[in-house]
Amino acid sequence: MLLSPLLAEEGPGLVVQPYWVLVAIVQFGLLFWLLQRFLWGPVLTMLAARAAKIREGLEAAEAAKRDREQMRLDVERLLSEARREAAVLAERSTQAAEAAAAQVRAEAKAEAERIRERGRADAQQLHDQALAQLRTEVAGMVVAAASRILGSEIDPAKHRALIERSLDEAGAELGKAN
Repeated sequence: MLLSPLLAEEGPGLVVQPYWVLVAIVQFGLLFWLLQRFLWGPVLTMLAARAAKIREGLEAAEAAKRDREQMRLDVERLLSEARREAAVLAERSTQAAEAAAAQVRAEAKAEAERIRERGRADAQQLHDQALAQLRTEVAGMVVAAASRILGSEIDPAKHRALIERSLDEAGAELGKAN
């Protein structure tokens, strides 16, 4: 009933002709089949491929995040090892420097003691030489003085031996007193 006024061919109103309705339905069916076959299938395939690529990208990003975290942990571990090794090397070098300084101090002390001993020996040698020279001069003066006092020549060799013995005895007594 609803279509009856439309199907009637009376008047200038809207008229629906069944042939063209059937043509429109066939065209719509044919267009639907063509779209599904040539457009809808490739679009769905492309969307599925794109979804797979997005999933792969997300998985790759997650894997990269895990790798980055692992690398960060490795870098922190390597840095801590390097710091520890640097501290050990610094401690070793400090100990080596202290040992070298102690050795240098010991060598310098030994060298100073050796120089001191050589100086004492040289001073003792100079003292002994000066004392021997003084004895010789004193002996010569005593012989000369005794010769003048006595007025005759005294045998210098005998008197010198006597004077040397007396000076040795006097030196020994002075050495005991000091």
